[in-house]
Amino acid sequence: MIFASPLLGTIAIGGFNGVAAVFGVLAIVQVSQFVYYGLDANDPTKD
Repeated sequence: MIFASPLLGTIAIGGFNGVAAVFGVLAIVQVSQFVYYGLDANDPTKD
């Protein structure tokens, strides 16, 4: 049986985990910015 830690999921046995949800949203924003600025056409140092 896999033990689901409340820190690893936003919905656990105890209910909604807001801290995990906030960190998940922040991670998605950071990854999307990394991908966006990684594209050559969106490089802010090039004019």
